Amino acid sequence: MKLFLNFMLVLLLFASSTGCNISNENTQVTEETIITYKALPLPDLFINIPENYQKTSSVFYEEYYICDDASIIITEDTREKQYISAYDYSVQALLEYKNMTSSLELQKNEEISTNQDFTMQTLEFNYTIGDGADSAKLTCLVGYLTDGFSMYIITCKANTDTYENHREEFLSVLRSAVISKN
Repeated sequence: MKLFLNFMLVLLLFASSTGCNISNENTQVTEETIITYKALPLPDLFINIPENYQKTSSVFYEEYYICDDASIIITEDTREKQYISAYDYSVQALLEYKNMTSSLELQKNEEISTNQDFTMQTLEFNYTIGDGADSAKLTCLVGYLTDGFSMYIITCKANTDTYENHREEFLSVLRSAVISKN
């Protein structure tokens, strides 16, 4: 249930940055849910944000980055369990995304290497929030990286019609991820 609420928060942020409205009278946001995900600066994860992205905040995120219709959100799942597989986490995340969107079409599910030689699991997908003329068509590239104790999640998204203009910078952001070895 906690994971469901966390993804609802992500989708609400996506919708608010695209001008789309999502309403669900059954959605409850608890303080515990908001605390589960931490915005940068995370104590152990560092990434290179492109210079043209501006730092901003919202009700749900203390800090994230935007450029036109594109956004980069860095979160950390530190629930009390060990994370062995970023792949398994990504499969569960994809199911949650499917449950939260009007439509979802997976484009890629692959591993990439970061500049620090960590393996990052990625999902790349098109999705729609809402129906009809008010719907938002978005494309998302999400990277999942774990040190075994935390799952770091880097979510990059843009409107589907402009996504290709941002895709290389999104991949660069994902590949720049460095986990501190303190």
